Amino acid sequence: MKKLFLLLAATILVGEISTIPASAQEEVEEADQVDITTMDCRTVLKMDDNEQEYTMVFYHGYVTGKNDEKVIARNLAEITDKVIEYCIDNPESTMLSAFEKHRPISE
Repeated sequence: MKKLFLLLAATILVGEISTIPASAQEEVEEADQVDITTMDCRTVLKMDDNEQEYTMVFYHGYVTGKNDEKVIARNLAEITDKVIEYCIDNPESTMLSAFEKHRPISE
């Protein structure tokens, strides 16, 4: 009976210990995720230059993919400037809505 109790206790303990890293990993993974539909302009405007550039490139790529475009416009820098200007005037807007104003997404 004592052995059964120890085996049961050990099983429960191992089960509890094995879930701790999974929970911690899930928290880290959630913190590393960004919902591109809710990211606001203010967040992007506060990013350092490199991170802001990468974010803009990502959104251009997203719109290009959504529109199934095979040819990339040469005026992406101009569109980026317009998006940034829009964001400065509308910091609460989402990045996606800023891009939709200057690079409409076809559904």
